[in-house]
Amino acid sequence: MLPEINTILYASDISEGSRPAFRMAVKQAINNDARIVFIHVMEPMNDFIEDFLPESATAKHKHQLIESFKLKIGQRIEEFLASELEADFELPYPPEIQVSPGKPAQVIMQAAKKLNASMIIMGDRESSSAARIFLGSTAQKVIHNSEIPVLIVPLKKNSK
Repeated sequence: MLPEINTILYASDISEGSRPAFRMAVKQAINNDARIVFIHVMEPMNDFIEDFLPESATAKHKHQLIESFKLKIGQRIEEFLASELEADFELPYPPEIQVSPGKPAQVIMQAAKKLNASMIIMGDRESSSAARIFLGSTAQKVIHNSEIPVLIVPLKKNSK
């Protein structure tokens, strides 16, 4: 029996040029009558900064950043859907948005498990072989640790 795709975790750094990956996530959601959970992972704050700010200030700052990212992502999703989908097409379910602090690959894997996602979709930018060998990429880390299908969409540095 073929696996069912009912929840797609779309991971994005929300930078310019990530539209082709989201386009693929939307297509998969429509084709499979699935929901999309859009996740953006915020890199951890600098420990140096956190050492000098009171805990309440860093918590408030994180909350404000998360809400700001959610708003920005929501606006970008609306713009994308309005410009990309024909009037009679729509997603089977409204996209959900999550913004979480942490190390991207770890947070993506934790979210996929928590959501019982059936597929992860993410973009991967061109980078040098040396950078991949020494640093790795979030996409490579997710591929190597995932127990569900991971669809990687190649992204060009200047694509929309």
